Formats: sequence, structure tokens, C-alpha cells
Amino acid sequence: MTAVDGQGGNLGATEGTPLLALAAGTVVSKGEGGQLEGIYLWLRHSPEDTGLTYWVYSKYQHLQSFPQLPIGAKVVAGEVVARSGKTGTTGGHYGAFGYPHLHLTTRKSPSGEYQVMGSGMPAPGSHLIDPLVIYHEAAAKAQKSEVTIPYVTTDGRIWPQGTRVVWPVACRPR
Repeated sequence: MTAVDGQGGNLGATEGTPLLALAAGTVVSKGEGGQLEGIYLWLRHSPEDTGLTYWVYSKYQHLQSFPQLPIGAKVVAGEVVARSGKTGTTGGHYGAFGYPHLHLTTRKSPSGEYQVMGSGMPAPGSHLIDPLVIYHEAAAKAQKSEVTIPYVTTDGRIWPQGTRVVWPVACRPR
């Protein structure tokens, strides 16, 4: 994943790749934005969900189709929440055929309060953070000297066991 303007990260993914909840949480918004946004989904993750000391809001963009999960649905870490696509990328910056990928935006907030405003998710006192910060802080909390990105394998196993935060795309088993 590569950071983009400090507002999130792009993860190249073939169209239709299952996208996973980075932690347990709740669906708080979904919709369709314009150019450079496409179909999106917002999840809210409490400190109990992530093991971190703050709330995390995660936005999955450029989805292949409108997410089937209803607003208020609870998700678990590693659950498929959408599929990667190229909505909002055809024409303009990405060219005539678009660019299938996941744009993952994350916000850090001191509270679980939020307000849906269009495709945005302002939460009082929140700010944008690079998604990799979540994995770095989760590793630090587990008192590990190196940052290990926890993940879910394509056969559904979570590694390392007991982690609360996972990479948003499944990996092949070792």
C-alpha cells in the first residue's frame, strides 16, 4: 500500500478482489461519490474492536458494486465487506479504462461520535492518518520490536492468532 497525500493509501487489486474489514466494527455509511471516489463504504471501529486507545473510521473506495451490508451491520475482523473495483476512476486522471484498486482512508478519533456529510465522515476531533499507523500502533501495543502486519489467509485463518487488526486483503497461506 502506498500513501497518497497523507489521506489514505492505494492498494492495487484486481477487480473483484474481496476486501476485508480491517477490524471488527459497524457499517456507518455507504454511497457513491463522483470522479476519484466511486462507490464507498465507511466502517467505525471502537477501541475495544481494535485494541487501540482511539476510535478508527475506515473508508473503502472504488468498490466494484454497492455493498450489501446494511447501515448498522456489525462486522468482524477479516470479514468480506466489499469487492475492489474501479468506480470513480474511468476517464480523467486514471485514463479511459480506469484503475481497479482499493483506496483505504483512515481517521483517528477520540470518540465514537460522528456525522455523515455526503461521502465524508467528520468525527469531532478526528484527523486523517496513514492506514499503516494502525498496524504500527497495534504491534507496539503487543510489545513487539518489529511491525508485523497481521493478515487473514485465503482459507480464513488469522495470523497471528488473537490479533484484532488485519490487512484489508487476504493473503495466500504459508
